[in-house]
Amino acid sequence: MKPVRPSPSALDSIPRGLAFRRGIRGQCPRCEHSPLYVSTFRLHTRCPNCDLPLEMEDGWSYGSVPLAYALACIFWVLPIAILFVVGILGLKTAIFLSLGGVILLPVFTFRFTKSLWVGIYYSVLTQEMRHRPEDEKGDNH
Repeated sequence: MKPVRPSPSALDSIPRGLAFRRGIRGQCPRCEHSPLYVSTFRLHTRCPNCDLPLEMEDGWSYGSVPLAYALACIFWVLPIAILFVVGILGLKTAIFLSLGGVILLPVFTFRFTKSLWVGIYYSVLTQEMRHRPEDEKGDNH
């Protein structure tokens, strides 16, 4: 089955919020017809439907790492710190739980934070989603 490619005019009018929502839902920010992931931890290099690059150069996806640690700090470490300050948890327990969360939570939130990163990237740099003439050169993907 041949991919359904969006028209160039449709690509010029994708709102930032829509690109962001599609990204965090794990769909292509440009066409929303394809999932972002090939497997549990691997993104498609390009969208199978519209050929939008999803994995850029080496290091591009490292933007999801600070997002993962921010989520771990806000939703795991901060509540543990509060429990320590009010005297519910001891120091060793708080440190152990915090370190465990900071190490394990990024693994469990990987897909979400990587999808979030794709959504943020394409909602901020919407011009990256626009139709390019070179997209049509190799039509036999």
